[in-house]
Amino acid sequence: MTAIKSYLLRLILCGLLTGLAGALLQGKRAGRALRLCGGCLLILTALRPLLRVELGKLPDLVTGLTQAQRAEEAKRKNDELLRGLVEEQTAVWIAERAKDLGLLVSASVTTRKTEAGCFVPDAVLLRGSASTAQREALNAVLCRELGLSPEKLRWEGG
Repeated sequence: MTAIKSYLLRLILCGLLTGLAGALLQGKRAGRALRLCGGCLLILTALRPLLRVELGKLPDLVTGLTQAQRAEEAKRKNDELLRGLVEEQTAVWIAERAKDLGLLVSASVTTRKTEAGCFVPDAVLLRGSASTAQREALNAVLCRELGLSPEKLRWEGG
């Protein structure tokens, strides 16, 4: 509240100073110049606090979020989309590899974020029926191609 009081006091004092200086000068030309200078001084005093405003820290009028919050929200959404794409495309790739081996398998993939910020497959849940030899063949392909350990591959179904 003291900042508002100080601001108002500065405006009042500028107005008073301009008024007093105008009363001291009697000439028409000098009065105009003084009014111009006084008006400029009053405008500068009134607008000075706006120079200190950091526009990036102000909330958006529509969303109510600051620029930093909007950036964080956008990063979170991008990460979700990227994670979803990696999981979906990896599941499709696994289904294609299984089809090459003569299997009808669906896959659910979970990913993890690396230190570099990339999403890589972390675990795979395979659903479908396959013999032990077929499972081992598919597991070998997945371990070799995706760099997963055999413990990260789980099977459900016959």
